[in-house]
Formats: sequence, C-alpha cells, structure tokens
Amino acid sequence: MNILITGARSGIAKEVGIALLKKGHKVYLTTHTEKEEKKLQEELSCFPHATILKLDVNNLKDHKKVNDLSLDVLINHAGIGIGGSIIDMPMDLVEENFKTNVFNNFRLLQLVLQNMLKEGKKGKIFITSSLAGLMPIPFLGSYCASKAAISMLATTLKMELWYLKSNVLISLIEPGAYRTGFNQVMIENKELWMKEGNYFYQELPRLNEKEKKLFSLVEKKTLHSIVQKIVKNVEKEHPKGKIRAPFFQKLMLKLYLLFFK
Repeated sequence: MNILITGARSGIAKEVGIALLKKGHKVYLTTHTEKEEKKLQEELSCFPHATILKLDVNNLKDHKKVNDLSLDVLINHAGIGIGGSIIDMPMDLVEENFKTNVFNNFRLLQLVLQNMLKEGKKGKIFITSSLAGLMPIPFLGSYCASKAAISMLATTLKMELWYLKSNVLISLIEPGAYRTGFNQVMIENKELWMKEGNYFYQELPRLNEKEKKLFSLVEKKTLHSIVQKIVKNVEKEHPKGKIRAPFFQKLMLKLYLLFFK
C-alpha cells in the first residue's frame, strides 16, 4: 500500500511509519521543516521504500505535493498543543491551535479524499484526535476543544461518505497520554505568553509542577499499545471506526463519562 503520514518527525506517527515500512509498505513520512526532513531521511536511510517530505500543514503550497502521489491510506496526524487558561488566553493562540489541528489538517484531508474519490479507490483515512477531546483538562482547554472538533468532523465525514456509497473508509484515532514529550511542551509553552496581570501568573510555577506530576503518573511510557493498534487497522480490509489506547486511560474516560458528564 502507498501510505502518507503527516506529522511524522517523532512520536506515534514516526513509530507507526517505521512499523509499516518493516512490513514492506511504501510510506511517505512528512515533517514540518526542511531541517527535520533531512534528519529523518538520515534516520530512515535503511528503508529504500521510505520517502520523506517536508509538508507543513499550514503551508497550502505544500499541500499540492499530495497530488503527485497515488495514495491508498492517509494517516492525518500533524498537530500542536498550546497551554493556558481560557479566561485570558489570547484568541490568536486559540486560532493557531485550531488552524493547525482542524482547519488546515482538514484542507489536506479534503485534497487526498477527493483524489481517492476521483480514482475510485478503496482508500482508508485515519484521523488523529485524542481522548482529551472527550474529557476536559484544565489549562489545556484550547487543545481539548480542537480535538473535540476533529472527532465530530471525522464522525460526520464518515456518515457523508456512507451516503455517497464511497469505497473510502474513515477511522478515528484517539490516543491517551503517551510519554513523547508533547504534553510537557503544552505545559511549558503557556510561559511564553503569560505575564504579570494574567489570572494564573502567580500560580504558574505551582501549576506547571502539578501538571507535570499528573502526566508523569498517567502517561504510558511506551508507544507499543497504540502503534500496534494503528498498524493492525491500516492493514485490515475494514478497520475499526475508533482506535483507542492505552486500556487504563480508556477505562478512566468511561468512568468520567459515566459519573461526571
């Protein structure tokens, strides 16, 4: 299969890409910058069927690169997270979160999807959201909201393709917290904009320490559980509609939805 994975410079997407390369698939792994592109090319030079592309989802010129590819699978994984309180978080940062995670990710998805429909392919599209889109996390509200939007758009898209009797299948990937460094970036980047006068400025050191302790407790240390599930479903003729892991965090989500929502 020809597979495109966005946001593959590190973490879950990179490990999924490597696992699929080992299984003999042709995999296009995309990075945010040319520097990351060169680094990943060096790291994956042992895989002749790996192609590394600089594809910034916020650069619409980069989107055109997918027109040259005949894809069977898209794994739409690129995303960012910006921390802070919704009380006084600058709206341009909220917009940045949504521009990357939702608007431009779905612009790229539309392009790939329409190409699949034109070719009449039995394609598969995997859209990465998060369990955080189903359970609010204080001071990560902007990120959680963007993931909730992704989940709703993906679910609606699946229904619309059913009306078309399309051969393109949609799956939603909803990982929990894994130790990739992504969560720590969200915890710390609120320091870039919070100033004296912001509601939680005086509490910032204590809040950051509390958040780091929380994530250190709940984060899954290895990516195996989610990577294995994604790879298995990519290779399935009929992948699951929702792919969630790890098990303990799925259980926590069920308890939250049962007792608190």
